[in-house]
Amino acid sequence: MPSPKTYTRAVEAAEAPQTSPYTATNVAPKSAENAQHLVKQAACTAQSAVQQAGQNLALARQLAGTAVSSYQAVQSELAEHAQQAVQRTLDALTQASQVRSPTALLDLQSTYLTDSLQAVLATSARLAEIAAGIAQQAADKLQHRAA
Repeated sequence: MPSPKTYTRAVEAAEAPQTSPYTATNVAPKSAENAQHLVKQAACTAQSAVQQAGQNLALARQLAGTAVSSYQAVQSELAEHAQQAVQRTLDALTQASQVRSPTALLDLQSTYLTDSLQAVLATSARLAEIAAGIAQQAADKLQHRAA
């Protein structure tokens, strides 16, 4: 003899075709809304990532411009130093050709080395100033972006 549980299952099975369309009509719109919401979130996230990438690229371009201008300043400073070094050497050689005593030659050599060292130190100081200026410009650009 069938149990009451069997009857309950039979009733549920008989009612299932009637509840399926009801469930489908209620669940489908909710699922579509959820899917649409997820698509919108994904689009917003993608748009945000594209904007961030654009900002990063603009900042990289600015920093590259700073690097290029600093490279030019360094190159100019080193070229000037090289010209001065060549002139100092020519002057020292001219003076050395006119020297009459070993003591005068040693004095000339001492002066030449002192002048050359002072020029190297001055150029190094100038390059340090350029580097500090570049670092400050880069920091300002990064700080401006962060603000």
